[in-house]
Amino acid sequence: MAERQGTAAQISTYPLDLRHFQHLLPHQIRAWKDQVDRIVVTIDTHQSAVGRFHGSNFSEMLEKLRRFLADLQQSCPQVQVAEVDYSPAMQRAIGQYFFGLDHLPPKAWNGEYFYALFYGLYVADAQYVVHFDSDMLFGGGSGTWMKEAIACMKERPDVLVTSPFPGPPRPDAQIFGHPAQERFKYSRERLPYPAYRFVHVSSRAFMLDLNRFKARPGVLPWLAPSPLQKLKAHLLGQSGLTVGAELVMSKALERANLYRIDMLGTSPGMWSLHPPYRSEEFYNRLPAIIRAVEAGEIPEGQRGDFDLNDSMVDWSQARAANRWHKRYLRMIRHRLSHVT
Repeated sequence: MAERQGTAAQISTYPLDLRHFQHLLPHQIRAWKDQVDRIVVTIDTHQSAVGRFHGSNFSEMLEKLRRFLADLQQSCPQVQVAEVDYSPAMQRAIGQYFFGLDHLPPKAWNGEYFYALFYGLYVADAQYVVHFDSDMLFGGGSGTWMKEAIACMKERPDVLVTSPFPGPPRPDAQIFGHPAQERFKYSRERLPYPAYRFVHVSSRAFMLDLNRFKARPGVLPWLAPSPLQKLKAHLLGQSGLTVGAELVMSKALERANLYRIDMLGTSPGMWSLHPPYRSEEFYNRLPAIIRAVEAGEIPEGQRGDFDLNDSMVDWSQARAANRWHKRYLRMIRHRLSHVT
């Protein structure tokens, strides 16, 4: 198989993302356009059966998203748009490339994207693909992060994945909010700037060397959900065939003794920030949040945290509405209302 060349930023989006994406895509383009050969936006048109990925206005939002991206391309030809292709031929190409299989389910057991993530990496058509979700923010403003990340990977043959630093950095470079379980251990990496080594992957934002992936580990493991996850999937109308993409990628790293490095890079560096919820306050404040991130006007309470926290937006109502039992009750009600 021919090796890939060049660099690309690949952004995964979904019709229901439009409300934040119309603000965040111009921000993301400003952050990455001078570091990559092209920016590829993929639209997942496969609607989940239930839950926050369903949406009763899916078709309407899809058309609005298409128009938004078409208009943006007029002023930014570096942006390419690809709707996720679920044809049998494309499914086989992607299934074989990443898993050695002829078919992949469209969604993970809980309705999260699965096939669409690997489709995006595949059609980006580059050796180094920096993938991120449509809701990610990037601060620091570095124009050299990509080159430095590639150099880091070339110097370290055991690094398959790199990512921008997780959250705006503190003076002591400490980071917070990461899982403490044994398999998610992380440690400081010896680099001239703040960096950490991880043994798992976050699908929110990462850069993958696809040539190195094909050499080692070569293919990803197929991981079936637990019996409880399969039961939940059945109740929610999902296929229940696979766990999430980031767990699959994390297991591949573990089995191949490979790692991910999150790095700030040379000052001013680059860091990422992720909004964990959606709320009216978040949507109303998003333009101001973007301006603050790009200007580096970050409150001390946000530093070291990769999730956008209460120091920048009040999440109290969103947290209350997203407690696990409330989420599942909403999904089960929706599922029952569509049973014929």
